[in-house]
Amino acid sequence: MKVLSSLTPGDQFPVLLERIERREKSERSRAVLYSLLPAALTVVLLGYTASSVRNAQKQVDALKTAASTSTTQIDTLKKNAETYKGQAQSLQGDAESYKNQVTDLQAQLVEAQKALSEAVNLSRAVHTIDYANAKELASRFPGSENLLLDILELRQRRIKWKPGGQSPQEGFDSPSFAMYILRQKHATGIEPRPGESLSEASRSLYDRLPPINQPRTGDLVFYPAGYAMFYFAEPREGSFVLGITPFGITALKSDFAKPVGYRQVQWR
Repeated sequence: MKVLSSLTPGDQFPVLLERIERREKSERSRAVLYSLLPAALTVVLLGYTASSVRNAQKQVDALKTAASTSTTQIDTLKKNAETYKGQAQSLQGDAESYKNQVTDLQAQLVEAQKALSEAVNLSRAVHTIDYANAKELASRFPGSENLLLDILELRQRRIKWKPGGQSPQEGFDSPSFAMYILRQKHATGIEPRPGESLSEASRSLYDRLPPINQPRTGDLVFYPAGYAMFYFAEPREGSFVLGITPFGITALKSDFAKPVGYRQVQWR
């Protein structure tokens, strides 16, 4: 103001105009700045937003990848679970199979022990027959000599033991062997029934023949374990029975076991 006051009115006017122009420029600059500020803020905000969106998209993509990986792992675990389940079922089946095999082996062991024990008992009761003098031996049993010779002839053929067997070629068990001899000799009371096999008939042999208190030569003696043996009364060396055992056709002392019963055979 002191400068203006020292100037003349004619000199003050240009100075005022210059000041006014500078102020107008300043105002315009501020106006331009103020007008550009929202745009700049918008650009900044848009850039920040775009960056945030990109980061969020990356996070989403990462989560999608993780989810896909987790889904794959879950599917793998499910497949493994099914595989392990199948293996467990297979192992369970194997365990049952092994258990059944063990049970079968135990049963076979019991049977083997029983057979061994029976073999020991039978071996102690064997009645020795001199097959070279079979005819002389047969002469001691008038009326039953052919029975003895026929059984001894089958003994020489080594007829084998076979449960349920029905022929010399196949083999016999004790009752079926006795039934075979009875039919070969045409004994009465054991005629075959329609459709009846030798094995089926032999199981009813005990009930088909008449009971007796004391056997005579040619009669049948029944023992435990299903043995059916032909009785021979020999005064010299004691009575014996003859039939098939698991060890083939064998002669045993008649008291090798306590008889279940005696049955009379009526020969023709």
